[in-house]
Amino acid sequence: MPSKKSKKKFTSKITDITEEKTTTPRTAKIVLFVFGVGPLILMCLFLFSNGFFASPS
Repeated sequence: MPSKKSKKKFTSKITDITEEKTTTPRTAKIVLFVFGVGPLILMCLFLFSNGFFASPS
């Protein structure tokens, strides 16, 4: 009588890893603010503190 080979189900670890690295809209907004708007605000504060926006009179 031939023996039946048991089929082992391998759970893919790749799907578990990709689920952890998904980007949510909240994190995307935080990253865009920090790297997009943040430097612009810092540049404006620096220029304002050095008198760039002061009238020349």
